[in-house]
Amino acid sequence: MATRLLFKSPDGDIVRVGVGFSWQAFFVGSLRTMLKFTWPLFCALPVAYLVFARKGNEVPTSTRVIALLLIFVVAYLGFMLFCGLYGNRWLVASLLRRGYRQVGKDGG
Repeated sequence: MATRLLFKSPDGDIVRVGVGFSWQAFFVGSLRTMLKFTWPLFCALPVAYLVFARKGNEVPTSTRVIALLLIFVVAYLGFMLFCGLYGNRWLVASLLRRGYRQVGKDGG
C-alpha cells in the first residue's frame, strides 16, 4: 500500500502527499481555520459574558457555563478530527485544481 502519492506541477516540481490521516491538518490546519474565520466570535464571547453576567464585583460561575465550555471543547475536538481525516484529500484536490497531475506512488 502506498504511503504517499506523487504529484508533478507544470513546472516540474514534485509534491508528496500522504495517504490517510493528516496530523498537520489535525493540529495546525484546524487552528489556522479557527483563527482565520472565527476569531471575532472567540473574542466577542468572553467580553459578552463579562458584560452581561457580571453581578456586583464578582463573575458568577455555574454548571451551565462549565457545560457550555465542555460542549465547545468537544465540538472543537470533533472539528480537529474532521480536518485530520480530510486534510490530505483537500490538498490533493487543491493540487489538481492548480494543474498538478499524479505521477506515481511512493513507499509501500
